[in-house]
Amino acid sequence: MPRVLASLHVETKMKNMQIIEKWPDIVGPRIAQHTRATAADADNLFVEVDNPVWQSQLFLMKSEILQRIKEYGVTIKDIKLCIRKKES
Repeated sequence: MPRVLASLHVETKMKNMQIIEKWPDIVGPRIAQHTRATAADADNLFVEVDNPVWQSQLFLMKSEILQRIKEYGVTIKDIKLCIRKKES
């Protein structure tokens, strides 16, 4: 069983998913008010932002945020940003 789990990279996927929960700690409360980590895969963290201004700001901060994420021992290499759709 451990070999099967290792071949599926379950531990890596679980660590990457934990970053979603840790997002407010990683970026701080001010940024967390305007952003939300929604999903993660082997290489990417997907983040929704309130508006284009925050999208630009996070794009400029991407390398700094990735450094903070690496402190959690994950394999995420990029952050994909999209603007949150307004609820009707």
